[in-house]
Amino acid sequence: MTLSILIPAKSFAQGKSRLAEVLGPRDRAALCRQLLGHVLTVARDAIPDAAVHVVSACPEVRGFATERGATVLAEREPGHVPALMVAMQALPVDRPVLILSADLPMLAAADLRAMVQEPADVVIATDREGQGTNALLLKWPGLIPLRFGPKSCAAHVGEAERAGHRVSVIRRPGLADDVDLPEHLQIFSVGA
Repeated sequence: MTLSILIPAKSFAQGKSRLAEVLGPRDRAALCRQLLGHVLTVARDAIPDAAVHVVSACPEVRGFATERGATVLAEREPGHVPALMVAMQALPVDRPVLILSADLPMLAAADLRAMVQEPADVVIATDREGQGTNALLLKWPGLIPLRFGPKSCAAHVGEAERAGHRVSVIRRPGLADDVDLPEHLQIFSVGA
């Protein structure tokens, strides 16, 4: 199966703003760079024939992604969901797409392989609380409307079920443990 992987990424300077109380701007930018580098490496290693794309409005992020072998899709619409919806229009319509968070320090190749082996049209990798969506695999681009944001796991399940698609929710530490809040930095130091 040939797969398109979409990784949305904010500017390194603006990313991880919720960590400002414990990390200064330079450290947050370095953290964002390190996290994105890790996710790109794992994506390439896990599924070597996948087309890996980074979606970003930031020239620095796009340059970083290009240096690491990813194709860059400039963010043409502001906001996470609109940017991804527009980016999906540039992908082949006959191949699956995996939307993958850029902040997964414990992500491993086995996590991504597990997702693509799920026998479902929509596969959701939820966060540690079971509320959010850290990765979303669609049988083809635009299969369901994207509902990233608060309680996105349930929203994506609802969209898939309303459309009559087979849906699977998976929980794997490498996909569940993202870095958003100061307490999540402990996970990052374990995975680093």
